[in-house]
Amino acid sequence: MLDPEALADVMAGIVREAVAKAIAPLNARILELEQRAPAPGDPGRDGADGVPGVDGMDGAPGRDGQDGPPGPAGKDGLPGSDGRDGGDGEDGKDGAPGSDGTPGKDGVGAAGAVIDRSGNLLLTMTDGTVRELGQVVGRDGVDGKEGARGLNGADGSAGRDGIDGKDGIDGLGFDDLTVEQDGERGFIIRFQRGEIVKEFAFCLPVVIDRGVFKADEAYEAGDAVSWGGSLWIARRETSARPGEGEDWRLAVKRGRDGRDGKDGERGAQGIEGPAGRDLTQLGADGAKW
Repeated sequence: MLDPEALADVMAGIVREAVAKAIAPLNARILELEQRAPAPGDPGRDGADGVPGVDGMDGAPGRDGQDGPPGPAGKDGLPGSDGRDGGDGEDGKDGAPGSDGTPGKDGVGAAGAVIDRSGNLLLTMTDGTVRELGQVVGRDGVDGKEGARGLNGADGSAGRDGIDGKDGIDGLGFDDLTVEQDGERGFIIRFQRGEIVKEFAFCLPVVIDRGVFKADEAYEAGDAVSWGGSLWIARRETSARPGEGEDWRLAVKRGRDGRDGKDGERGAQGIEGPAGRDLTQLGADGAKW
């Protein structure tokens, strides 16, 4: 491996020798001038510029110095002053009004309600169907059995009367009934009196027109869309495209295109007008000529 220090010594010797040879004539001239009489002579002419010396070779790189000790930590700077408040932004422009949506179909609502002899609530819908929502009035309690007779004593004393039972809670009636729509298909029938609440939730299986199918929307069971010229009804919650899988049922299939009609027969030739008359020129009042 090359020793940098040895190389530097060799190069320094070569440079010193070259410099000594280059300035030897100059040193001899200076010595000659120093040995002359001090009487001033005529000024000599300017000498010609010497030839520029050759650039010396770059020295060998020195060794890396040792890392100095870390300096002390700097002091925290002063906190900056608060910036100025920004100006108020301009008011945004009103957006264009949206277009009206497609009118929805009439929903099915409750037309009447009745409680049968068994205490079940029957709801009559506007489409004529009847839905049984379960029992809302409790049945009468069963009579209690008589207690067993005690053993006859010497005198055959009678047994004690039993404790009277508590009064039953009044049943809920139509005055406590409210019907609340939940979403587009759902309804909640609620009976409430004070802290007593009884609810019946149900969903009507009605079809709702959702227009043309859109790939970025989610559909519920009963939603109807048009796709590919056909009408499809969703069987369950889905985002799939109609016709792919079992999520959609084909309700109305697209009809075939009709054939092109035949050209009609050529009509009879029209009657030729009188000679020398211009049919386009009529009187001012539109009278015939």
